Amino acid sequence: GNRLTLGADWYIKTTRDLLVAVTPPYETGATSVMMNAGCVLNRGFEAELSWRDHIGDFHYGVSANLATLHNEVTYLDPTVSRIAGGTYILNPATMFEVGHPVWYMYGYKYDGVDPATGNPRFKDINVNEDGSVGDGVIDEKDKTQIGCAIPDFTYGITLTAAWKGLDLTVFGSGVSGNDIWCCLLRNDYPKRNMLRLYYDERWTEANPAGTRPRAGATDGDKYLFSDANIFDGSYFKIKQIQLGYSLPSRWLKKVKIQGLRLYASMDDWFTFTSYPGFDPEAASSNTSTEMGLDKGSYPVAKKMVFGLNLTF
Repeated sequence: GNRLTLGADWYIKTTRDLLVAVTPPYETGATSVMMNAGCVLNRGFEAELSWRDHIGDFHYGVSANLATLHNEVTYLDPTVSRIAGGTYILNPATMFEVGHPVWYMYGYKYDGVDPATGNPRFKDINVNEDGSVGDGVIDEKDKTQIGCAIPDFTYGITLTAAWKGLDLTVFGSGVSGNDIWCCLLRNDYPKRNMLRLYYDERWTEANPAGTRPRAGATDGDKYLFSDANIFDGSYFKIKQIQLGYSLPSRWLKKVKIQGLRLYASMDDWFTFTSYPGFDPEAASSNTSTEMGLDKGSYPVAKKMVFGLNLTF
């Protein structure tokens, strides 16, 4: 009886001939030229399930959707190893490279705090010419993928209910599996705000088990560009709760109005997340090369809306 609806799709899309900046031969006299030299693969699954029914005058509905995404750069011109994208304190923070998601987060692997000194430690992952790992020096060669702003899946749910003239809609959406790089911690400002956890979790002589470096620690510049500042960006938001009432048509005929609906709505009021920054939705919505870099993204405002719909 059209109460249950299910839709499901599997997709695969390969985008070819992406424009890429490459360095031409020196005899050309140009430092950089654009050429079609990149390919990106996107594949995933999408599904939507809904149920609508009624019990007497009470009508209700539940609708949910889910989408997965696997993103990967599959080709770059052999003359290009990787392409730098977004920056953090004038340093490359995201990269475009074969075998990785587009504009993945690029930095050092954090290896905790030295309990004797309170200084940060980092993983030595450089691969030497003989195939061995580690050369005893932490430098640019030890940078790697430390995060990805693209969610593993996105989802949403909508609940509706109506009884006589009353109606209620609750809509929520969320993402899971994405990372956010909190770029609020900086060493180029003499005075600045930071997340409280950097203070509460820092190493001190009284707290040698602290998981974050002491104040004024050495290698603080490397610490800024490490996965110690990468956080889980998953969240679920109740985007809207709206309650409305439509006046009976018999009341409206006297004033020659076909319909009058009054409503009140709470928009973006509730957020469930473990991200310690302002707003995971705003921080993860940056486009292009700076996806997931939270440089103080202004949070989505909570709104209380009142209104009416008139039909003549």
